[in-house]
Amino acid sequence: MNILITGGYGNIGVMVVRESLQRGHAVTVFEVRNKATEKKARAYEKRGVTTRFGDIRNLDDVKKAMAGQDAVIHMAAILPPVSDQRPELCHQVNVEGTQNIVEAIQGMDAQPALVFVSSASVMGPTQDQPPPVKADTPLNPTDAYSSSKAAAETIVRASNTTFCVLRLAAVMPTILILNSMIRMLKVIYDMPLDARCEIVLDEDVAFALVSAAENLAGTGELRGQTGFIAGGHQNGLQINIAAMLKGSFNPLGIELPDARLFSDDLNSYYLDWYDTEAIQSILHYQNHNYNQWQAITKRNYRYLRPLVTLARPFVQKWLERQSPRY
Repeated sequence: MNILITGGYGNIGVMVVRESLQRGHAVTVFEVRNKATEKKARAYEKRGVTTRFGDIRNLDDVKKAMAGQDAVIHMAAILPPVSDQRPELCHQVNVEGTQNIVEAIQGMDAQPALVFVSSASVMGPTQDQPPPVKADTPLNPTDAYSSSKAAAETIVRASNTTFCVLRLAAVMPTILILNSMIRMLKVIYDMPLDARCEIVLDEDVAFALVSAAENLAGTGELRGQTGFIAGGHQNGLQINIAAMLKGSFNPLGIELPDARLFSDDLNSYYLDWYDTEAIQSILHYQNHNYNQWQAITKRNYRYLRPLVTLARPFVQKWLERQSPRY
């Protein structure tokens, strides 16, 4: 199958590219051109990946990338904190870019299936509601990013295309990505430690998205469906914010900062537990549990941890200083 992956050189996108290649699909990545994406394009060219550089805000660029594809996994988006810093750009890329994807598909004789990758953030704060959050719960976006994803979902659902909408929960990396760790520090203190959250490994996300593309292009049980991609209660991945952060920090030898540095408003962040039963029954993607996540994280950090241990007092103090409540 020919699969186009928009935003395929982002952190999760690379995992989707790898999963697609492992299954024998022909992969095309649509990306904005910069030094980082050019470097990845050169690396993945050796594995048979075709890269189409362009601007998702330009319909002609999108149409050229779409030619000959059987399925599109649409991941390209402006993420926080840039989405808050540049809300107009966020709308152009996340909303108008999705409109271009849909318009390009609708103009094709052989229309590719569309897997639209959304975010659980569209649900807004839900801690005051009984879990798990269901896919048909009314949306309550609260910032530029979640609002753009909610608007893009509306565009996709209104289209006459073969589509599904999959909302990602809190995605945990299985490879060491320092820039992601640093970005996370900008938001962790907005998270109330006692609040529910459900995590999912990036490998399982990639498995789900590629399986969704295969399903839409094949038997089609997912057609028109909206659901969550999250780790699952049975895997011990329905936890709270404190457990998520400890699981991220402890393998590095860092302790969770003092609770007073975090928000005490349970509804100050969007994460929660999610109803994944229907989507899991089709995609069978929940393949890792909490202990496996910890083992993977410890393995990834094994070279970095000794350095952090030597500088632990300074690292710990620096981490605490990132809180606006310090």
